[in-house]
Amino acid sequence: MAKKTFITPKDAAAWFLKDMAQVSGYVVKAWTPGEPLSAYATYRPLLTAPDPWYFAGVVALEACKICDLFPPEQANEVLREVFATMDAAIDRDNDDASSLAFLIMGRLGMGALILHRKVPDNLLAKVMMILLGSASAAAPHMPADTAHEQIRAALKIGRPVWWMMFHRRYEFKDRAQTPRLVPSVYTTPTDETLDTASLNAMPL
Repeated sequence: MAKKTFITPKDAAAWFLKDMAQVSGYVVKAWTPGEPLSAYATYRPLLTAPDPWYFAGVVALEACKICDLFPPEQANEVLREVFATMDAAIDRDNDDASSLAFLIMGRLGMGALILHRKVPDNLLAKVMMILLGSASAAAPHMPADTAHEQIRAALKIGRPVWWMMFHRRYEFKDRAQTPRLVPSVYTTPTDETLDTASLNAMPL
């Protein structure tokens, strides 16, 4: 087995959101001819105009595999980072997209199916659409009139693949621990640094 590359959950979440934004039409705003797209964007159909609700749907579809592939502590950390930064990733200054993605995934959790691997990957999107409900039933939770339609369009792109491919080649780094300062045995009162007595007097 090839050795995996280590990456922080924060960097992984940023990479994931960038790819989701590309297929949701946001690549159109900054892309120039000849510039390479991500491998994910070449695999999926791209919108020709950016849409935040399609973005929310794609994020929810792909992110539902995180809890299957990683231990709970790592999965929670990645999901928190995804939801905390996904609106900023598409230059929005509110939390409408993240709230919508959270709603979709929350309904999956209420279904008590997805997070326990009881639905094959090729049926995940269909189950998500069933739990989301009809346009009229979901209307009170939709941030815009086009949101339900765009979410359904996103869920029709097929089975989730992003985190499965990531899991084959990458591993999460452990969260760095803040080092605790302790007095050095080489510290002397003449040093320009804090002496031992001063360090011992500092509150912990």
